Amino acid sequence: MKRNNNSVNFYFLKLSTILLILLAALIAFFSLNLGIMITRHLYGVKPGVTLQDVAMERMLQSEVRQMVERMANSLDRKPRNARFDRANKVIIPELPGRKVDVLTTIDAVMTAQEGEIVELAIITLDPEITSELFQSINNKIAAYSTSGGGSAGRTDNLYLAAKYMNGVILAPGDVFSFNKETGPRTLERGYSMAPVVGGMGIGGGVCQVVTTIYNAALAAGLEIVERHRHSIPVGYAPPGRDATVTDYIDFKFRNSTDKYIQIRSGAGGGHVWVQLWSQ
Repeated sequence: MKRNNNSVNFYFLKLSTILLILLAALIAFFSLNLGIMITRHLYGVKPGVTLQDVAMERMLQSEVRQMVERMANSLDRKPRNARFDRANKVIIPELPGRKVDVLTTIDAVMTAQEGEIVELAIITLDPEITSELFQSINNKIAAYSTSGGGSAGRTDNLYLAAKYMNGVILAPGDVFSFNKETGPRTLERGYSMAPVVGGMGIGGGVCQVVTTIYNAALAAGLEIVERHRHSIPVGYAPPGRDATVTDYIDFKFRNSTDKYIQIRSGAGGGHVWVQLWSQ
């Protein structure tokens, strides 16, 4: 009989311990939630506040930040410069960018009064190049042309290189790189095999285009950053007035004026022309 009492006491003690643990867990759970409720009441967003029609009531600042950053990710947009559509000879207008001012928006939500409707703080990002700027480039400051003739492949290369750099705009201080604007010279980009110094090569003949823009830059008084001469005289430029490029050497000049400059260029039948226009 004594043994049975001991067993009952043991099971009762075990049950009591389990009940005490459950009670402590429940107390901790409700205490934690009560603490969160009090924190939200004291430090959270006031009742009825919305941001872009999203309810923000009782959100803490860290939660508001997450919400605003999600909105910013879907709304932020880089500005798009106006550009010259070389194929259709028209100006494609610029498009302003936008960026959500995250910190200002968070502050507006956290300090909003009860029932207040808050809008995102948006910063407008202006493009660097606008249609108006394009239209202001209306003064021709230099021009140069060359005639070289040659095979169909060569004349095609002249046309392609001139097309690639036609319409390029340089802000004051910008450096024009021939290889960057017209390269890489590959079959995939439309270049053809044609005679080069020492044989045949893809893009043969583009040095006539380089020489033409080099002389135009000289005529405009622009700073020549990089220029290399041919190893032999060429027939399309006076002695000492030629320029060459390869995959490893480039032709570069700087817009050393205080105005924007646009390159206008074209080619056909072995003839290449380059004009430099400014504001």
